[in-house]
Amino acid sequence: MAVERAHPEMIRDEHYVRSFDGRQGYAHVRAWRPAPDQVTVMISGLHGGSTLKKLLPLLRDEYPDDTLEFFFHVPSDWTALGYYAALTVGSDGTVVQTRMAGDTLAARLGPTLYATEDPDDDSVGGDSP
Repeated sequence: MAVERAHPEMIRDEHYVRSFDGRQGYAHVRAWRPAPDQVTVMISGLHGGSTLKKLLPLLRDEYPDDTLEFFFHVPSDWTALGYYAALTVGSDGTVVQTRMAGDTLAARLGPTLYATEDPDDDSVGGDSP
C-alpha cells in the first residue's frame, strides 16, 4: 500500500545560470510536483540579465508535458520585508505578480519551501503579506 505524501515532492533546487543579452543571468529555481502532470516553480534571486519575462518561457520549455504554476520570491533583509507573488503571463508576454503571504504557499508546498530559501533571507518563517 502506497503512503500518500502530506506535501508535494521537491524535484529541483538549483542556481539556474543562463546567458541573457550577452550577460550571465542567475536565478534560484525550486520546483515541486504536486501531481503527476503538474509542476509548481518558485523563482528568486534574479541577477544579471535574468528577468521573469525571459526566464518563464525557458522553464516552461523544460516541462513541456506538465501544467506549470509560477511563483516569485524576493528575500527579506534588514531593510525590507520578504515578498511572495503568484505569477501569470499575459497574452502579450507581460508577467503579472499577485502578492501573497508566504505561509499560504508554505501550507501547500511544505517545509522545503522555507528550508531551501536563500541564505541571505532574514525573514522569520517567511511570513510576508
